[in-house]
Amino acid sequence: MTDVSVIVVDAGGGEMLRACLNSIRAQTLPPLEVLIHDNSETNIGFAAGVNAAYAKSRGEYIALVNNDAVLDADWLETVARALDDDPKLAAVQTINRRDATTIDGAGIDIGDGTFRQLASGQRAVGSEQRAGDLDSRSLLAATCSLAWGVSATAALYRRTAIGERFFDPAFFAYYEDVDLCARLHEEGWTTRVLPVVKVTHRGSASASILGSDALRLRTRNRYWVARRHRGVGRAGALLWEDAKAFVKKPSIARLRGVWEGWRT
Repeated sequence: MTDVSVIVVDAGGGEMLRACLNSIRAQTLPPLEVLIHDNSETNIGFAAGVNAAYAKSRGEYIALVNNDAVLDADWLETVARALDDDPKLAAVQTINRRDATTIDGAGIDIGDGTFRQLASGQRAVGSEQRAGDLDSRSLLAATCSLAWGVSATAALYRRTAIGERFFDPAFFAYYEDVDLCARLHEEGWTTRVLPVVKVTHRGSASASILGSDALRLRTRNRYWVARRHRGVGRAGALLWEDAKAFVKKPSIARLRGVWEGWRT
């Protein structure tokens, strides 16, 4: 298997970061190196933090792991084997669990014109795959086959596909991974979600650092992706989604995000 560099961007993760790093240390396929970019003193954003660590990395495969993610021991071995087996594959992830009974995400879905995590909130099935679990292997495989792209929560990327820069730092945080997947697809690469559950993700555990800016960025960046990449996201669907959310819970941050998404 090819050498792997693991990148973790942190901002005061504390015990959460320690759990993440312990899971990386316990991998059955030891990485070449682990690079941690610390955003605690000056928060340059997730996208720029990844770029800074990537510039120092040496591996031919690059794993991005959120500081609030805990990997099963064979996660890296599983995703690295997938890249080894398919030279056209640029990025791969497994299914992420929220807890022992709930799926956090099974890849990115753009089918309705918005951007969603497939199977989020649905019942999770462990890696043991018991025979009575409603043909769980087939269900997981069918779900993963619908995925358009991979989430940077915990994913492995091929350096030759990424090129010199991982993410556009203008995104700061959120949807930079969707922008990247769109670019990879436009350049002829493929992405894949493997139908196995191998990661536990607490979910946006660092969002509190950004406060209301988190909603502004999440809103704005969706429009940026749709404007940049033909067929990836639809303005009408995004506007309708934001309108419904605003009626339910009015927010200046959301309005600013919509405005910035169209204006810049």
